Amino acid sequence: MDQDNKAKAANTTAPQSSDVKTEAPSAVVRNLGLIKAMAIIMAVLIVAALAVIIVTIYSRLTAANSAKAIQQNELVIPTDSRITGASLGDKGQLLVIIEDKTGQQLWQLDASGKIQRKTRITPKR
Repeated sequence: MDQDNKAKAANTTAPQSSDVKTEAPSAVVRNLGLIKAMAIIMAVLIVAALAVIIVTIYSRLTAANSAKAIQQNELVIPTDSRITGASLGDKGQLLVIIEDKTGQQLWQLDASGKIQRKTRITPKR
């Protein structure tokens, strides 16, 4: 039995470096680490983008559902005058036309209801 093992050992030899054909590794094998790193980075970016999209959708849904507080303002106009017209601007500004005995007035109010400008229009005599 010992002789069989010796015979096997004598017959097997390790391949010599001159016998093995050496080929240059392909570009994929050379850059495998870089490819793995790029795949991980892209996966992280995709997860981050999905998180941003979900947070944006959630914030818009909650903002749409919340009822805005009703704003109540009181505008005091001079006695013996009446409002003859009103116009709403793009940013919530209000233009009010007030008519009295001496002529007309234009009042410009901001979105919160505060008077920004008063302009009196009087006829030429």
